[in-house]
Amino acid sequence: MRRHLFVCTNERASGKPACGRRGGVELVTAVQQALVARGSAARVTACGCLGPCFDGPNAVVYPEGTWYGALGAEDATALADALVTGEPYAAKRMAAPGDEDPDED
Repeated sequence: MRRHLFVCTNERASGKPACGRRGGVELVTAVQQALVARGSAARVTACGCLGPCFDGPNAVVYPEGTWYGALGAEDATALADALVTGEPYAAKRMAAPGDEDPDED
């Protein structure tokens, strides 16, 4: 099954850190370019708030439900590799909101 990465690009001005302002938009572009270069069928889509604003930019991969945090454009190659191979990008993996262990998917 094709994997799909959703990256928070929310720019809300509620006083919380916003993933869009912290590099979420640039991350989407960089991952898209890395996937195109590989000829991958995986997808990346900008989305609204994923919840853990203080850990952002955040992203989640479907169908697996693997969460990532504290991302930047420099993580694009590793994220693209994870989307292609299905092996999580361990360096930036985080637990889903409400979970304590990133391996509890």
